[in-house]
Amino acid sequence: MAKKKSSKKKSQSLKLSQLFNLFLPLILVILSGIGITFIINTSNGEVEVKIDYNQPQYVIGDEGEILEEIPTIDEIDGGGMFQDQLDIENGEKALYYELGEIEEVDTSSVEAFVKSTLGRCIVASNYFGAQCVSIARAFWWGYAGFDVSTCGTGLAKGMMNCPDENARDRFKVIWNVDEIQEGTWIVLDGSRTGHICMALDKVNNGYVRCLGENQGGVPCEYGVGGAGTNIINISVKNFIGGYTPLDYIEPEPEPEPIPTPITPDTGRK
Repeated sequence: MAKKKSSKKKSQSLKLSQLFNLFLPLILVILSGIGITFIINTSNGEVEVKIDYNQPQYVIGDEGEILEEIPTIDEIDGGGMFQDQLDIENGEKALYYELGEIEEVDTSSVEAFVKSTLGRCIVASNYFGAQCVSIARAFWWGYAGFDVSTCGTGLAKGMMNCPDENARDRFKVIWNVDEIQEGTWIVLDGSRTGHICMALDKVNNGYVRCLGENQGGVPCEYGVGGAGTNIINISVKNFIGGYTPLDYIEPEPEPEPIPTPITPDTGRK
């Protein structure tokens, strides 16, 4: 009798599994339509379902229209070159930004900065063109009134080698991923140049929306080099550190005052 019960249970389990496999494509379609993504692992004949609740990210226009879907990128390495000095004919060097103008950008808020830069090729008189450090340079000049430093490396990832020089009294230096907030400039490592971009929100499941240059945007014309400003979801697995503008940090709410206890009226004086 025990064997028959076991066989019956196995048959029921098999039917449920068959039903699940039959309706799985329909379930996936329905849930993906509401922003839930299934990640399925069928190793060892078992089905493991993990749910990623991240909504797809889009660039939205002024009238609410979707301009483009934001790509998800795990790593960028090769777009962070920086040089502000140029050899001149007599063998001396001149600051490259003296040979051109720093682009004007609106740093009054994160939203204003995005609107004033998205889609542009911001060279900021960087010798290598529209690199990720170029847009950071434009922000530093516009917001803080001084230049960025790659700490003698000429590479984006070098920006965390001299944090005091880059932060001064205008930025908070951060070293932990959980300190990233809207407006934080995050610096990412890489075997070649690394990368820097502005976070547009907090980290979500290891990724953060980031505004930057030379990170898969439209290539710049006229031999400028690099690619224009765009928004991506980028992994923070290579996060080194970052700089949060002090003006973008919301002040801590003041604690509510403790009410003074009222002495009950007992009728006695």
